[in-house]
Amino acid sequence: MTDTELLAECKAGLGMPIDGTQFDGVLKPKLLAVKSYMAGAGVSAEMLANDLAVGAIVVGVTDLYNLSSGDISFSAVFHVLLTQLACRSLPEVT
Repeated sequence: MTDTELLAECKAGLGMPIDGTQFDGVLKPKLLAVKSYMAGAGVSAEMLANDLAVGAIVVGVTDLYNLSSGDISFSAVFHVLLTQLACRSLPEVT
């Protein structure tokens, strides 16, 4: 899924008009930060493209969008999804 498609998913998740562009400048850096955070946590590029990852990215962007001043944290739901994706990204042991 492209970043443009992910941005549309994030807007939908936040209840914003998908066709509108007024929040793109605020949401896009958050989207990129969440994807980078997930990759750094061990989520493979392959797993970043699946449906669970889309949901996790939307949750992560929502978490960052709804922060109050001085508060930096992801929700427990985001961390559970991230953990599942990182575990699925591990090589299979035979």
